[in-house]
Amino acid sequence: MNSSELLRHAVELARAGEKEEARDALLRLVEEDTQNELAWMWLAGLVDSLEDRIIACENVLTINPANDKARAYLEGLKRRKGTTSPSRDVKERRTVRQHGRNNPMEDAKYLEQDGKYDDALMLYKVEAAKASDTRTFNEIYKNIIRLEKAQAEKIKYIAPGASILRLTFVWPLLYLSFLLVQLGMRPLDHMTSYLWFAFPWVALGSYLVAVSSVRSRHLIWKRLFLDNGDGTTLARMVVGTLGWIMILIPMALILIDSLNRLSMFQIPPRLF
Repeated sequence: MNSSELLRHAVELARAGEKEEARDALLRLVEEDTQNELAWMWLAGLVDSLEDRIIACENVLTINPANDKARAYLEGLKRRKGTTSPSRDVKERRTVRQHGRNNPMEDAKYLEQDGKYDDALMLYKVEAAKASDTRTFNEIYKNIIRLEKAQAEKIKYIAPGASILRLTFVWPLLYLSFLLVQLGMRPLDHMTSYLWFAFPWVALGSYLVAVSSVRSRHLIWKRLFLDNGDGTTLARMVVGTLGWIMILIPMALILIDSLNRLSMFQIPPRLF
């Protein structure tokens, strides 16, 4: 069995969940071909100890110093080891791990949030190599295909904060347009209308709905739910439901006010 066949066999074993067999095959391969870059990359995800992963990544960079994905992954491993000063994002992820969420898949999602697609892709590939069963591998592989497709199509990165801000404006603008129509396009003549006082509630509700819809590490999750991540499913449901209530009640008030006006409408108009 030549090097390419042995590598293909090792990859198949890894994808089938045969981690130990795949690792043994790759170790045999790098003994025979110490310059096999792909074999060292797969080993970086299959070896157990952090030190062995670092060594595997360093071997990849020795063979190909231009491998930016391996370099980024190596820097992440060294930060985890504590050999370099961690960035703010890494500190946050370590705090999450201290709360019992030691999950590299979550780390990859955080990297996606920050627009670091290459780093996220590298981490997904490493986790795919470590997948213990076909189902887990297929789920991770979907993320790999999605990110590679996004990179190929050169989809522009949009920060979560910008998405939240954009979504927040939708419902307040819609409510404002209904309000102007309801007041006969003469808002200055009706500044004391109770409908105006509902506008800030719609804006706040729209903001809460946007926060619950966009995956992002937000102050709400940290302060209200004591969660250092990006909000649990329950927390997002609570915040989203509260936001919809704050939006729909003012909308219902406009509808009720419209029905009251229609009940008083007559031709010719009633004189006051």
